[in-house]
Amino acid sequence: MCKIGDIIAVQKFIGDGNREVGNHYFVVLSDVNGKIEGLNFDIVANVMSSFHTDSQRNKKLKYQANLEITEKDGVINNHNLKKGYIKVEQLFYFDKLKTNYFVVGQVDGDVLIKILQLIEYLDTKGKLKQNIENLKDVNITC
Repeated sequence: MCKIGDIIAVQKFIGDGNREVGNHYFVVLSDVNGKIEGLNFDIVANVMSSFHTDSQRNKKLKYQANLEITEKDGVINNHNLKKGYIKVEQLFYFDKLKTNYFVVGQVDGDVLIKILQLIEYLDTKGKLKQNIENLKDVNITC
């Protein structure tokens, strides 16, 4: 089970452009049952990515919807000390029964508050993207 603020590792999911993506971390924003477009979900999360170079870091942080995260911003059980960012404008919906994931840590409360505040701001600007592809029958299961 996971809870708000947990960092989960999802083994396979459908990302942008309906592409299958493997082994990514997500920050859980909600673990409450709901429906979107008639599909059941019980996890809403933001995807996390790591920086590969300083120039990539600078490029990614120019986007207002990307929030930088460091090893000081939470606890990750496998001690992955990579610096990265959270793609706050992308909301991914998952069904726990259709998703192979496990909890690897948690973000601290200040980071979670920043994420939620940025989501609220982006919503007022109409800039949130919702990915429900992982809820559909063609979902990837491991």
